[in-house]
Amino acid sequence: MRLAYFSPLPPSKSGIADYSAELLPYLASGAEICVFVEQARELRANEDRTDYRVYDVTHFNEIEAKKPFDLCLYHQGNNPYHEYIYERALVKPGVVVMHEHCLHHLIAWKTLGRDDEDGYWDEMFYSYGRRGSQLAEMRRRDVGSEYQQFLLPLNRRLVNHSLGIIVHNEYAAAQLEGLWEPPPIREPQARRHQLDAFSPPPVEIIPHHLSPKVYELDRWDAMACREALGLPLDRWLVASFGFVTQSKRIPILLSAFKHLLAVLPQAMCLIVGEDHWKWSVAPLIEEMGLTGSVRLTGYTNERDFFRYLKAVDVVVNLRYPTAGETSGTLIRALGAGKAVIVSDFGQFGELPGEVCLKTALGPDEERHLYRQLRKLAYQPALRERLGRNAALWARQHCEISRSAVRYLTFAERIVQEQRQLGRLGSRREMVAPRLELQSKQLPTIALDQAEAINYVAGFFTEDKAATDYLHRHAERIVETVKLVPVGDASQRLLELSSYLQMTPLIKRFGQYGEIVITNWWSGEPHEKLQRIRHATTGEELIFPMQNVDVERDRFPYPDEYFDVALCCELIEHLTEDPMHMLVELNRVLKWGGLLILTTPNIASAFSIQEALAGSSPYIYGSYNRQARADRHSREYTPKDVRVALEAAGFKVIKLFTRNLWHQPEESFLRWLDHTGVPRELRGDNIFAVGRKASAHIERYPDRLYD
Repeated sequence: MRLAYFSPLPPSKSGIADYSAELLPYLASGAEICVFVEQARELRANEDRTDYRVYDVTHFNEIEAKKPFDLCLYHQGNNPYHEYIYERALVKPGVVVMHEHCLHHLIAWKTLGRDDEDGYWDEMFYSYGRRGSQLAEMRRRDVGSEYQQFLLPLNRRLVNHSLGIIVHNEYAAAQLEGLWEPPPIREPQARRHQLDAFSPPPVEIIPHHLSPKVYELDRWDAMACREALGLPLDRWLVASFGFVTQSKRIPILLSAFKHLLAVLPQAMCLIVGEDHWKWSVAPLIEEMGLTGSVRLTGYTNERDFFRYLKAVDVVVNLRYPTAGETSGTLIRALGAGKAVIVSDFGQFGELPGEVCLKTALGPDEERHLYRQLRKLAYQPALRERLGRNAALWARQHCEISRSAVRYLTFAERIVQEQRQLGRLGSRREMVAPRLELQSKQLPTIALDQAEAINYVAGFFTEDKAATDYLHRHAERIVETVKLVPVGDASQRLLELSSYLQMTPLIKRFGQYGEIVITNWWSGEPHEKLQRIRHATTGEELIFPMQNVDVERDRFPYPDEYFDVALCCELIEHLTEDPMHMLVELNRVLKWGGLLILTTPNIASAFSIQEALAGSSPYIYGSYNRQARADRHSREYTPKDVRVALEAAGFKVIKLFTRNLWHQPEESFLRWLDHTGVPRELRGDNIFAVGRKASAHIERYPDRLYD
């Protein structure tokens, strides 16, 4: 089995780099492995390896082309060291090792950290729909919190582009449930087989391994380590290890430790790791008067790290909120036989009670931690028993060769599954296209209005009602068609509730391979061919038409079938459930597909002026005894349209209005300007273009439903 392995390596200051450096020799005994790194220093430090090869990630495609890999293995973390891994995993799906299920910090760094607010909005919308987009808008205004990033892990895109997932604990596995979205079923007759083949990517729990270096500590002398580090020999040492972050709850530890000093003045606290530039604890140590009893070491090399681990009496490893990570430092501390105190939450709550003490979160966390520290200080037998149990558990449960075997077994399983699915199209082929949201600006149809309307009128010379409608709506029809991107023979377009007046223009200038139309307001479901013939040229156009109740029926088309859909002057006629229609449009449109929607604007200057004069603000609210469905049941504002589209998973890329029916007075427009609503949203007809960018649906948005 030939594996492409993506991970940072030492000397990068990454726990995952250390993890991979320890695991790779064991994996290399059972597979041919090429490691791909981004940093030049990583390449230089590991270029002499003989058990596996290390390459610059920019050479991956070249190496893959010469000799394809059976599988890619991506070690994904939540910091900038793993950006290249995230991007590569989206392009070429493989097995993702999610060392933490939360990736929000990484996504925020790669978008907001580069002033890419739109990119952040897209990620939030993809994962959480309209709720996510609203939170992204708040973040634009600097309203947000660190805690929010843990609540919204932003991992849906990566999960949906994975062939399999490895995590290190049950808590992280549970956080991934419900994220996967099945690929589209193109052919209805293949539905059952495809659903069987493309079930959610399997999730394998492989415990975080114990570093082999821990075994060397059995031969080390704790007092000699203290001397080498300049630590007093007679102090009772408590330590927290790792890069200082808010979630490690160092202020809680310092407060509990300060209380401990009152009963155990010989105690000393070590913060072994690099202080955070933003949430530095150094000022707090000074403010609490703990300078003489607390030492902040800064970043330590690996040898000094293990010296500190050997030297201390107790390790405190708190975590809240959590990104689902299993702390490598914690596993090392347990394996070294240290008495450990952890937060009783998430993945830490899975640890057996006989190998550590736990402290509850909440208002009594500080007091509870103090009591656990005091218990360990006063009960050396308890401390010894916990350490003994911890070492036994970690050395059995987290033994590195067992981890390597489970990695290779899982990788082989995925490789075999992909080979077996080859005749149906592998999961790799199904998920990869989801990355492309067609974000580039596509050329749209260009028209001359007079020429276009004259052309369409030639198809309706014997239908006065249709001709009158065409000329009355000429500007709207042409404006709408100009929003349609130019297609090609491979693309499909759907027009809901077609009057066959835009369709000939799209057929002539859009170049779509398939155009399908629907009728909606009467009769039983059926399909027929709709024919129109040009009176002058004899040109005949034939379109398949479905009779569809857009508020109730499942549209008779496969998932992700169309590239473009038109929903023009229809939504205002619906009486019960417009979101059903929009959700169905999301289903039948491809990822990145466009929905073009037009409807009258009840917040237009004309409508407001009419309402202020005591008249109805409706553009068309009259009852029609001949055609009841022609009456507008509800007219919309531009904000309503945005809410509806975003709730249905469409990113609004264009939203504007035009005055098609009434021209407001300039003096009234000036008076309206004080509301802050731009004039481009005061026209009497709304034009919106939405791009399918999320499968997260808000089925009944509050603004539209009671």
